Amino acid sequence: MKAGEPKVNPDQGPGHTSQDTPEPTVSLLKTVAIWLILLVVAVTLGALRSYILVPRLGELRAHQLGTLIGCAAFMVVFWFAFRHSALPSGQALFIGAILVAMTVIFEFGFFHFVAGKPWEVLIADYNILKGRIWILVLLTTLLGPWIVTRFAR
Repeated sequence: MKAGEPKVNPDQGPGHTSQDTPEPTVSLLKTVAIWLILLVVAVTLGALRSYILVPRLGELRAHQLGTLIGCAAFMVVFWFAFRHSALPSGQALFIGAILVAMTVIFEFGFFHFVAGKPWEVLIADYNILKGRIWILVLLTTLLGPWIVTRFAR
């Protein structure tokens, strides 16, 4: 590319330059709002899991089913938040990474320092060898915005 030549926008193919259309963006405020919605969904599903699933299925199976339901619910939130978005892949993944960081900071910060759960209990949810599949929620959170923006195009 020569100096002064317009940059080709790879998300729009040949013939389109970054000067033709501005890159879509998602503000930090919208990202925080999405995270707050995810938090409400997670807390609600956690309560339902504790009161409905655990007595019927036991802790491990309730955790597993609740995790899968949570992943599906998060994808619904991402669908509503990003279905009309044409975010570049990098930005969609960056938003997912911010959401994951906020989730992990909240999870360890709140549940250890406020709820008093020991670190060992919090880390145990990441042990897939013992059937704990919480990591799927974080993967869904990371990849969800990217998946929706890819399918919405």
